[in-house]
Amino acid sequence: MSLAKQALNAYRGALRATSVAFNSDVAMLQAARAQIKAKMVLEVDPDMPDKSVEDRIKHLNDVSMFLRRNIVQGRKEEDEENKYFLNIHEDTELGDNDDIKKKKGSRNPFGGGMASGGCCGGGEIKMNERRG
Repeated sequence: MSLAKQALNAYRGALRATSVAFNSDVAMLQAARAQIKAKMVLEVDPDMPDKSVEDRIKHLNDVSMFLRRNIVQGRKEEDEENKYFLNIHEDTELGDNDDIKKKKGSRNPFGGGMASGGCCGGGEIKMNERRG
């Protein structure tokens, strides 16, 4: 397959990945797409000046995979103080939490005292699975 075709496929894949990751966040969706488009039109990326076209295509494919598997957007429920809605979808990489269980009661990585309540400060989380 030609480099132009590979680049076009990577670009399309990245746009699809942004749709999955930032589905209900129009501002973030537009910003991510603008960033991807801006990088695609550059002949040489100033952030990766010594990378070949093949390496840049691979990087874009890796970014797309990361967006699909690891980015989950959440929003606070209107009526509840400690409830959040998470947009978990079929591509979301779900871990088994073994690392978290082992570190229970560990120091807060952001400074201060003991870490408590997990990532959301002990809030209740409501998850939605979107079936595609």
